[in-house]
Amino acid sequence: MSSKLREAIRAVNRSTVAAASVGAIALAGVNGVALAQDEEQVIEEVIVTGYRGSLLKSINMKRDSDAVVDAITAEDIGKFPDKNVAESLQRVPGVTIQRQFGEGSAVSIRGVGNELTLTTLNGQNVASTGWFVFQPAKRSFNYELLPSELVGNIEVYKTSQADLPEGGVGGTVTINTRTPLELDSLTVFASAEGQYQEDSEETDPMISGLVSWKNDSETFGALISAVSQERSLQRQGNEAFWEWGAGPVAFEQERKRTAFTGSLQYSPNENFDVVVNYIDMEMEADNTNYALWLTQGNTSWSGVDTPPECLMGGTPVCGPLNVAFYQARPREATMESDVIDLDFTYSGDNYVLEFQVGETTSSGGTDFEMVVDDGTGGTPIPGGTYDFRGGEQTWDTAGFDITSYTPDTLAMGTGSAFNATPKTDEEQYAQFDAEFDMSNLGPIYAVKAGVRYSDHNTTSRRYEFQQDPSFNPVIATSEVADGTIDVGAGSYEILNVDADALKSWAKSSITGRTEDLGAYSEIDEENTALYAMAKFEGESFRGNFGVRYVSTDATSTYYLDGVKQEADADYAEWLPSLNLAVDLSDELIFRVAAARVMARPQYVDMYVNPDNTGTNDDLPNNQFWIIGNVGLDPYIANQFDAGVEWYFNDSSLLSFTYFTKDVKNFVTFVEYPASAGEIPFPLPPEEAAFGWTVQEKVNGKSAQIEGFELQYQQDFGNGFGLTANYTYTDAEADDGTFTDGNTVLSDSSKDSYNVSGYFENDLLQARLAYNWRSEYMIRDVGAYANRLHDDYGSLDFSSAWFVTDNITVNFDVINITEEDAEQFGNNQSYSPNSGFTEGFPLYAYEMPRRFVLGVSARF
Repeated sequence: MSSKLREAIRAVNRSTVAAASVGAIALAGVNGVALAQDEEQVIEEVIVTGYRGSLLKSINMKRDSDAVVDAITAEDIGKFPDKNVAESLQRVPGVTIQRQFGEGSAVSIRGVGNELTLTTLNGQNVASTGWFVFQPAKRSFNYELLPSELVGNIEVYKTSQADLPEGGVGGTVTINTRTPLELDSLTVFASAEGQYQEDSEETDPMISGLVSWKNDSETFGALISAVSQERSLQRQGNEAFWEWGAGPVAFEQERKRTAFTGSLQYSPNENFDVVVNYIDMEMEADNTNYALWLTQGNTSWSGVDTPPECLMGGTPVCGPLNVAFYQARPREATMESDVIDLDFTYSGDNYVLEFQVGETTSSGGTDFEMVVDDGTGGTPIPGGTYDFRGGEQTWDTAGFDITSYTPDTLAMGTGSAFNATPKTDEEQYAQFDAEFDMSNLGPIYAVKAGVRYSDHNTTSRRYEFQQDPSFNPVIATSEVADGTIDVGAGSYEILNVDADALKSWAKSSITGRTEDLGAYSEIDEENTALYAMAKFEGESFRGNFGVRYVSTDATSTYYLDGVKQEADADYAEWLPSLNLAVDLSDELIFRVAAARVMARPQYVDMYVNPDNTGTNDDLPNNQFWIIGNVGLDPYIANQFDAGVEWYFNDSSLLSFTYFTKDVKNFVTFVEYPASAGEIPFPLPPEEAAFGWTVQEKVNGKSAQIEGFELQYQQDFGNGFGLTANYTYTDAEADDGTFTDGNTVLSDSSKDSYNVSGYFENDLLQARLAYNWRSEYMIRDVGAYANRLHDDYGSLDFSSAWFVTDNITVNFDVINITEEDAEQFGNNQSYSPNSGFTEGFPLYAYEMPRRFVLGVSARF
């Protein structure tokens, strides 16, 4: 008996209870019933479609898995539960997301930072860069790039097993796309939507389509799909760079996202299957930052005393204003990821062989950046004051009209302020797996083994544009003025510029570009993994155990005084794992799992060459010289899970899971001051007076994570249903792991929960979902540094009207309550004259409400 057939029989055996409870599902709504009958038995299959069908598939995937897994499935082509994949994942117990620009972009699992979540596409890594100028080179996947229309289902592995790729200390997210032979022939899908965002007051289009075909014998098929989406994004808020100034700011971006997939599948018989996948995802992300900096009049160098009532931990939080200083930063940015993959599977009488080979590449970053400032050097605000004591940034400008403030000229920053910072990421991989039927070994029914090799390269570079020496970097504001733009967490307006006109003016000065070799960063990494895993089952238990061996060789390439240098490092790890599921009854499952897992350090931390930040932002006393380390050890965690799942009817679940992780080798840095003369990088006089803060990357101490998940899901049988979950996470590092003095891990919320209520019948579908997470630390090197993000919750609504069997109209509202995102300083040590002192209101952003209206057709 082949292992694939045995797996199928096991699935049928576990579905016996579901087949016997047809009446319960029928009360919940049945869209189709298929009967098959012979002389001895009648087998009845109940097919539940729609959102309830999606939940039923997900609950069955969880129930049948040997590991601790949660799943999300699309109810149909183009009908993933949310428009953003990360925003769907946040509804999984233990999963939280970051949405720095109003859209889910990064995923964390069980209190471990998002950079320690492994995301795979069809089982393999996806090369990823990023568009944001300050976004460092990390291993995490940027979910802003992935349209939900391309996804068939997602599995979230919270425990590990030997055949999973290494890299997920928090967990592993496996995204699966569709293949043509699993769909009807001929399948055609098309949709068109409009999205309105309240802050930009723009309505943006999105269109998507899919065509899948297979021959009559169902041995060959082809599938193509495409998505095109535009989004006019704005983010208003307040920012402080203390001590210097603060002010109302805005971020404006025109996103143009496209994605294309192509899949060919050949399966001439039940033993042989070949799939070729090609995926291309691109995003143009041109953006502009606007700010009206209201500078501080009582800085430590101003000579103005600050009374005790205006001090918070030695940091001024109220006092006089100095000048108003206008600034705009237009940029051109892109992000692209490609995957081409060949997957070959052969099933023999008692074995399955699979071979996968492919390449994934990514390019991104900022292709062009410029900055313009108030050409007069700033406008005084006599009698103006600021007061941040209430936890918000507020100003009294004493008659100074912010809206009408328009400097006569704008001066363009040159040199390091006129630059491009492109990034690349690529990997070639090959993997071979073999699974053998071992029915003669008692409870061990299969043994699986395999090997994977990858060659990975990532680069970060910086270019400064050369200019015609006769070019005048000052322009009359009237030549580029374009009305006003809303800024700030409140009702402010400042000068809006024609960013395209500014960029054209600046580009006319370019005569070439020079690479800053001091910023050249490259990592070459060869990774080899071998594993063996045994699958076992008995009358009331099942699971797997195995071990994975991982070897890594890394090289960091950089330049020192214009001479190319290399630094090497290597390490190897053994990663054992065990998953056990015990059927206490037909409805009750007890699970226990233990594993040793690892994740490699982030590329940005491995770059040996120094990186500098804060040298081109017009803000004094925030210059950082950051030194990486290719010899960093990988993150290692010993983890344990135990839980109970009660499937009290076929579409309902109540579960409790306890988890603990002991994680070591966190990357932190030692920090010390250095004078301008000690660092080989030129600084303008106003910055040179303050010198540098040097940060050297090292492995820190350990962290302990402990918590539990509660999950509830029920279809009430009358069209209504409810899903809810709560996660408690106590994630604490050793003292001294982080320079801010906090022991809580980055991106870790102590409490998070999600509640979703839905209704569905043959005509309508509606869901109201609320997702909330408690405060969490965000840690960045450089000027933005470490801050505490306040608790955040989002209320979302989605609905669909099934006009016909083929036509659907959908209407969604995201962030109904327009929850704000607020971030505070949180240093636990005395930090005078710093915005990172505990409780200081650093950043506050207004997150907009979004509306989506669309129509789709499937034939």
